[in-house]
Amino acid sequence: MPGIVFSAFGRNSLRLALLASVCAVAPAYAQTAEPAPDSAQADPAQTTPEEGAIIVTGARAEQRSSIDVKRNADVILDGIVNDEIGALPDNSVGDTLERITGVSADRFKGNANELSVRGLGPTLSFSTFNGREVSTAGADRSVAFQQFPSELVNGVIVYKTQRADFLEGGIGGVIELKSMRPLDYGKSRLQAEIRGTYLPKDDAIIGRDGLGYRANVSLVEQFHTGIGEFGIAIGYQRQDVAAPEDYYNGNSAFVPCNTSATNGTLATGTTAVLNAAGANSNCVVGTAPRTGIGETIGTTYYTTQSRSFRQQNTRELRNAVIGALQWRPAPNLDIAIDGQWSKRESTENRNILAIAEGLRGVKPIIIGDGTNGFSEGALVKYSGNSNIENQLELRERDERYKGGGATITWRPGNFTLTADGSFSDSHRTETQKATRMRSTTRVGYELDYSESPIVPRVTFFNFDVNDPAAFGANANTAVYARNRFVTDRKDNIWAGRFDGEYKFEGDGFLTSIKAGGRYSEHQRQLDNNRNNDVNTILPYGGMTVAQIIGNANANCRRGFPTTEYFPTTSTNLTSWATFDNQCLYKAFTGSDALPLPAESRDPSDLDVTEKITAAYAMANFRGDLGDTGFSGNIGLRYVKTNITSLGYRLPYKVTIDTASDNYTVAADPAGTIQTDTLKGEYQYWLPSLNVSFNLSDKVKLRAAGYRALSRSPIESFGAGIALNPQASGTGSSNIIFNPTSGNPNLKPMRAWNADLSLEFYPSRDTLFSVAGYYKWLRGAVISRSAGIPTTIAVTTVVDGGAPTQANYNVNVIAPANDPDMRHLYGVEFTGSHNFSWLPGILSGFGVNGSLNIAWANFQYPDTSTLAAYLDPENLIGLSKYVANGTVYWEKKGLSFRAMYRYRSHYYKPNGGTNRGVQDAGYLNLSAQYDVTRNVQLKLQALNITNTKDVFYKGGYDSIAEVSESGPQYYFGVRIRY
Repeated sequence: MPGIVFSAFGRNSLRLALLASVCAVAPAYAQTAEPAPDSAQADPAQTTPEEGAIIVTGARAEQRSSIDVKRNADVILDGIVNDEIGALPDNSVGDTLERITGVSADRFKGNANELSVRGLGPTLSFSTFNGREVSTAGADRSVAFQQFPSELVNGVIVYKTQRADFLEGGIGGVIELKSMRPLDYGKSRLQAEIRGTYLPKDDAIIGRDGLGYRANVSLVEQFHTGIGEFGIAIGYQRQDVAAPEDYYNGNSAFVPCNTSATNGTLATGTTAVLNAAGANSNCVVGTAPRTGIGETIGTTYYTTQSRSFRQQNTRELRNAVIGALQWRPAPNLDIAIDGQWSKRESTENRNILAIAEGLRGVKPIIIGDGTNGFSEGALVKYSGNSNIENQLELRERDERYKGGGATITWRPGNFTLTADGSFSDSHRTETQKATRMRSTTRVGYELDYSESPIVPRVTFFNFDVNDPAAFGANANTAVYARNRFVTDRKDNIWAGRFDGEYKFEGDGFLTSIKAGGRYSEHQRQLDNNRNNDVNTILPYGGMTVAQIIGNANANCRRGFPTTEYFPTTSTNLTSWATFDNQCLYKAFTGSDALPLPAESRDPSDLDVTEKITAAYAMANFRGDLGDTGFSGNIGLRYVKTNITSLGYRLPYKVTIDTASDNYTVAADPAGTIQTDTLKGEYQYWLPSLNVSFNLSDKVKLRAAGYRALSRSPIESFGAGIALNPQASGTGSSNIIFNPTSGNPNLKPMRAWNADLSLEFYPSRDTLFSVAGYYKWLRGAVISRSAGIPTTIAVTTVVDGGAPTQANYNVNVIAPANDPDMRHLYGVEFTGSHNFSWLPGILSGFGVNGSLNIAWANFQYPDTSTLAAYLDPENLIGLSKYVANGTVYWEKKGLSFRAMYRYRSHYYKPNGGTNRGVQDAGYLNLSAQYDVTRNVQLKLQALNITNTKDVFYKGGYDSIAEVSESGPQYYFGVRIRY
């Protein structure tokens, strides 16, 4: 991993210095150039074959180079490296990483996305590209690896122990993506590839054919000139594919209930009749039936405020470029510039059937009790009544990434001096246009998971869900038209570093010493919720509201978009009446799109700057302990972080009537948005020790002890305060606010770590290893758990007098660090072997696989009304079991590969009730054939098991979300010269 950074200057000076250093420093270095040792940053797998050696290619070459990387490392790591750009067989970098021991992924649109290492969630791993920190447009620090095309990346490495010169930030591990350095590659290469895609789920959509494509071209070239050697590597990829999905969702908040309506499916009648049936009330937890409500008290169950079935069409368009320029003006001077750019556009058309009132008139029929085949509290089968809605949405996301930097390496004598400057910038915007049609009356229904475990069967009584006329409610609030600027998120990182290393000659204990430092500035800006919502339809053009809605219903009807909805489940709900979103919007508003509000501020907006200064010193050593040779490194890293957070508070006005001793609180449209600036700071010393013992020429024992940290999610530092006042009350001296905010004083999670790894290398194509690790952790972020005493000023009017600014003492509820020591430990097994010793066709087989088992004792309490019924969840992203396995066969240019990945259930919060993800396994297949030395045919089949992503809240069978994207097929040709 490249060395680290030092600087002590501001943002503008830093940017100028990064650009100027390449031009200003290089000539001076070149004047004193001396013969250089081998490049320290050359690919570890890049070797020159000996005369007469058998040169392996394809899967076996990847397997061998990955074994070499692990064997030659001075820390515990695992990786997949291929010295040929575009040779990785996976569809994304995330898919490649999932083949590494102990690595698991969250799924997004059917592909691996955010990565976890050794059971710790995505936020506790740290990602770099060519050794540099990577910005992200997501809500936390986890990197969306889909922005890096696998065709333009030639290796990924996961460092599982720390070294003093590594960037801090990854308790779980440091994930490094590697791009090519053209001079180190040493060969000219022109490559072009095009792959068609076929998605059966997209083919089932009316008017679609399931087809798309991915295309890329790359060039690697070297030049020998009078001013030194030059190398260039550049690659471009374009992708235009569909990403359809079927969804079933519950509301984010699940609630406990124990009431049972007498006749909850009754949908019409007088108020008295509906009350007597229990059909006019939401379920609750009670000790006795409510007065005047027809209900009984029974077993507690968990249910949700709404349920929805969603069919979604998506188009994904992505362009990406990765390039590198390398100049070697003298043998001991190397100058490299690299850059990455990507633009991703996603368009989603959502067609939703919603049971909008999921708590109304609930009558349980089957409740899980832990012994009847369903988890305790799961509402497996029930009846009720609700408004039924067809909700339409158009969601558009534009995401751009650009990053790069320059590195200068100079080797005068025994010294190696490295200067590096870099930037990484991500920007995401999201917009939403939405409309709704509602059933003419409420509808009785029965929902049943017992015969369809994850996507339920639904029976609607006296209601044809496929009849558009049934969605004819025409009150002015029955429908809506919304135009929303949902998110504008910017994330950028500027960094500079300097490293110096001195290598000792001879056979002494110390082989080298190294020192350096790093300075970076990380800024996150977020602008949320600039909305123009029409929630009450107004008459226009001489039409009444009823006429407007009636005309929209008649003129905007559309057929159901697909011939299949959750075809591999047992649900009976496979279609429903639907409408054209844009047509409804124009009918309701008289406009194609109402203008979005000008940029405004609210408490959810943020502007956070994180400045990091780090310095380190380390020593590399080697020696003998009896007949056992050993080597390693010891070091100490110091890191200081300063956080500045700018937040906003909306104006309110408190009106007090002392005579009646009551008050009201309301938004103050004449007030001024308040700005609050909060700061945070922390500093830590991070020691590390890595030792490798050569027990024999085939057996290594590695040991490591180190301290590491993982920073809190950057958006948890927000300083905006949402006051959430009680609108009115008695006791004018006791005004009630329920303020919430972020917390810039959050500390990172810290961990002391111990690792052991025993590795057996019987041949170049064989590896067996077992590793154990133990982590003592402190400082996990617990959401909404700390009351921070704060004084706020609010406009106050007393007894009709003049407005004044009065101070109120409040406790702001904000995220806090868990003060308790937590423990995480585990063991991982890795195996890799090529059966070249078998006769004939069998010699083409090879296998590799891994298993990680992890345990932890974290406690993330539920923050919803289910808290009293549920145990706290374990660490975010922790799967007890993570496994992957690959079987391949290749001979004479023909290659087949099968890859299986498994991950047991884990905790993934999304607000409201704690949410878990059910265990899942995925099977991918690939084949390729070398028609000639220059032409290769490719075929891939992804997720052929059609595995779904299933989320639950309140218990394994209390389903919160199901998504199905279906199998994906790729077929193409690669031409290489």
